Amino acid sequence: MKTLKTLIIVLAGLFLAACGNSQGGSESGAQTVTVAVENASKPLSFTDEKGNLTGYEVELIQALDEAMPEYDINIESVDSEAAQVGLETGQYDFIGGGLYKNPEREAMYLFPEKHTGASVIEIYKRADDNSIQSLDDLTDKKVHPVTPNGGIFNLLTAYNEAHPDNQIDIQLGESGSFAERFQAVDKGDSDAVVMPSNLGADQIIEELGLNVNTADQPVQVKATYFMIAPDREDLKEALDKAIQQLADEGKLQELSEKWYGKNIFDYEISEEK
Repeated sequence: MKTLKTLIIVLAGLFLAACGNSQGGSESGAQTVTVAVENASKPLSFTDEKGNLTGYEVELIQALDEAMPEYDINIESVDSEAAQVGLETGQYDFIGGGLYKNPEREAMYLFPEKHTGASVIEIYKRADDNSIQSLDDLTDKKVHPVTPNGGIFNLLTAYNEAHPDNQIDIQLGESGSFAERFQAVDKGDSDAVVMPSNLGADQIIEELGLNVNTADQPVQVKATYFMIAPDREDLKEALDKAIQQLADEGKLQELSEKWYGKNIFDYEISEEK
């Protein structure tokens, strides 16, 4: 009889342990959370030639995992649409991807108090063309096509609305790959392309040996954030503390220098338009 009681106690203990693991626990007692990052968004997150997931956000998440011992962060690599759908359905606890805040997103999701990146919008033009230094200089130029309702389309449209007497001719269409956009400028098919610099632009231009560089100053610098499921206030609070800790330790700046070749936290964030 004693043996039977002992067996029942052991089985009950195993059952409870299994239940705990099914609810997101880990062997260390930390709560498992899952973050999705984009699978081909160099240098934010991408798969390198050895098949390893790496990039700015990947190494940042790994550093956050170390700074948040109460959580065990699992990283999944997906496309951008799958990441947001997964956040909506509860598959992911938070997602990356260099995301902006906007009223629609803030109504649906949580954001950390501190941004973890910046999207630096630049004008790329031929290196020997000094006539283009700001959006004001694009009004008589051929600007590379932009996709309708994208971020750059919205930026250029906002400029035109604010400058009725100084309009940019916004051409709509497929923008093409980053390389194709810069090649169009290099060849003279376009006078300029407006796009973020923090997606590997400098590396592409250098690798292709193109006669392309940026205007003297960025057009706009927008803070970027992780986006968190609306029911994860606990996770938001933990991320707030960990992100501030990494900033205080200089880790954010270190990763920025490594992946972007500059400290993106030195830029002044542009006011929302």
